[in-house]
Amino acid sequence: MSNESRVLTCVYCGMEYPQDTPAWGAEILTEHIKICEKHPMRKAEVTIAKLKAALIGLVGTSDKGELKKMEILIRVAQAPDADKVGMINAIHTLIDLEDTANKG
Repeated sequence: MSNESRVLTCVYCGMEYPQDTPAWGAEILTEHIKICEKHPMRKAEVTIAKLKAALIGLVGTSDKGELKKMEILIRVAQAPDADKVGMINAIHTLIDLEDTANKG
């Protein structure tokens, strides 16, 4: 085994971490991933934000209480089942996104 110290580098942006930073399990790596502009998660976050905005535009609200009331009304409405399923799925997705945001 070599006595050389290794410098860990972010494969996305090239940022170098302090010498001898472990390749996994280090909080510094976890924190960097959250802010790395070139990490693939940034694109995913933008896509999720666009989809969320589109769903809010479709459904008309992002308030969890209003969404739950809306779901009840949709379930009893006179409408084709396919339309109900689509709207209920949109509502559940918005609720899930809100729950996820509140956990983070």
